[in-house]
Amino acid sequence: MHRRLLRGALGLLALFHGTAAHSPPAGTTSDPRHDSRSAAPIARAPSNMTSILRYREVEAGEAVKGGTKLRILPVGDSITVGFLSDSNGGDGDGYRGRLEDDLSGDEVVFAGTESSGSMDDGYYAAWNARTIQWISDHVDESLEQRPNIILLAAGTNDMNPNPSVSREGNDPAEAADRLGGLIDKMVEACPDATILAAMIIGTCSEDQAPATAEFQQLIPGIVQERYDAGHHVLAVDFTTFRTSDLRDCIHPTNQGYRIMGDYWYSFLHQIPTDWIQEPVGLDPDRPDSAGSTPGYDGTFILMSGMMASFYLVL
Repeated sequence: MHRRLLRGALGLLALFHGTAAHSPPAGTTSDPRHDSRSAAPIARAPSNMTSILRYREVEAGEAVKGGTKLRILPVGDSITVGFLSDSNGGDGDGYRGRLEDDLSGDEVVFAGTESSGSMDDGYYAAWNARTIQWISDHVDESLEQRPNIILLAAGTNDMNPNPSVSREGNDPAEAADRLGGLIDKMVEACPDATILAAMIIGTCSEDQAPATAEFQQLIPGIVQERYDAGHHVLAVDFTTFRTSDLRDCIHPTNQGYRIMGDYWYSFLHQIPTDWIQEPVGLDPDRPDSAGSTPGYDGTFILMSGMMASFYLVL
């Protein structure tokens, strides 16, 4: 109980400071409605910066850091995979396709062991129906590719009331601790990388929404601890993502995935530029094209083109 109260207090403190520092400027919107382990010395954050980033509109194609390659590792569950984004004429790329388009002003390589969709470079470390702990247990090979930016969005399955999904339990404070452990693993494996940890998108599922809302508010405190220790870890706020842009109360619509890509693009532009250094080592060795090894592991069953009671499983 004391730990939960401490986490909540840290989260609220981080949220308070983040709100003051990151209110959208005039003329912008907080919701996009458009289509070797050796490392350089850790750069410190500007003194006026907080550990929470919120959406700010940025013109597509503006370089995040011109002349520096972005080796990006998306990490998470089926929302990162892009589950259902191949429906209704979609390309199957989830948010990653839109993010790649937005980043046309940068040299971008996606890291990860899994791939799907129509992108030539559609790689990630994400798996359907998996919890934070499972992701942590399977992300090592992707971290060995030494991304310099990690996009982490995990915890939706941990909040699922079905124990066959939330295998470690759906207590928000315990899930937040597991998320902190995953972040620590990333910091150790990739000390030169910037890690953006998502305050995950909400849900319109009545039996999952309360736990999700509590988990969202704990993430800033988890991040603040690492940020205060000098690590390049920031919380990014997806709580303003509209549940009306979800197709099943969990997974985004095709337009919703594009909006998610715009969110990530906005957050990338708010990273202190001296945090982003050339990635360590060579780019991952790839076959001629991606799209052949999606993060589907047999957990999902499609019957006659319809999902059979698995909508709330990521």
